Amino acid sequence: MGRKVFISYKYADTKVAKLDIAYFEQVDGMWKWNYRLTKARDYVNKLQDKIGRDNINLGEKDGESLAQFSDKNIETSLKKKIRQSSVTIILVSKGMKTAESENDQWVPWEVSYSLRTIPGDNYTKQMNAIIGVVLPDETGNYDWYYTSNINCNCVTHHTGKLFKILKDNTFNVLSKTFRECEGEKIYTNEEVSFFKTVKWDEFMSFPNYYIDKSIEIKNNKLAYDVHINLD
Repeated sequence: MGRKVFISYKYADTKVAKLDIAYFEQVDGMWKWNYRLTKARDYVNKLQDKIGRDNINLGEKDGESLAQFSDKNIETSLKKKIRQSSVTIILVSKGMKTAESENDQWVPWEVSYSLRTIPGDNYTKQMNAIIGVVLPDETGNYDWYYTSNINCNCVTHHTGKLFKILKDNTFNVLSKTFRECEGEKIYTNEEVSFFKTVKWDEFMSFPNYYIDKSIEIKNNKLAYDVHINLD
C-alpha cells in the first residue's frame, strides 16, 4: 500500500469491545499474565499490523491536552503528520465525544486540518480523503451507532454520537434521492455522505477497498456540501 494514512482517535476511550491485551507482571514474588481494559488506542495497533506501520501517522497522544494550545500551535502540531498523508481514518468509538468543548478535543481539529487545502513553501497540502471506522462497544455490538430496519432494508446512523464536523459531513450529498418506506424517506444515493463510515470488522476484511472508496468520494467533493471548520 503506497498511501500514507493518518489515524485520528480518542486515545483513552474504553467503551470499546475487549481485545486480549495481556502483560506480564510480578505479584507476591511470582510472575503472571494479567489483562487490562482495552482502549481505542489498542485498535490502532491492529490497524498498524494490517496496513503497515510505515504507512501510518498517529493522532492524539495519551493525556495530551489542548488547554494551553493556541489555534496556531495546534496547526503546527498537526501540520507535519497530516501533510504527509492523503487519507485520514477516524476511529469512531462510543466514548470519543466527551462533554468538554469540541474545540478542546483533538479529533475535531485533526479532521478539520485534514480537510483543508493549505499552500506551503514547497508544495500545497491537498484535502485528505476521510473515512470513519466504527468500533464495536463494550458488548461487542455496533447498535450504539447503527440501527438496522429489516422491513425497509435500511440502516439508521446515530449521527448525534459524532463530533459536529463529522456530523456535518454525513448525509451531505447535494443532489439527494429518496424512496419511501413505513412513512419515512430513505436515501437511495450510492454514496450519500462525504464522511463514509464502515464497521471495524468489515474494514479490516477489505481495508484497501474502503480506503479507495474514500478517495473516490474525495475526488468527487463538488457533489457534497463539505464542512471544513469546527464552527
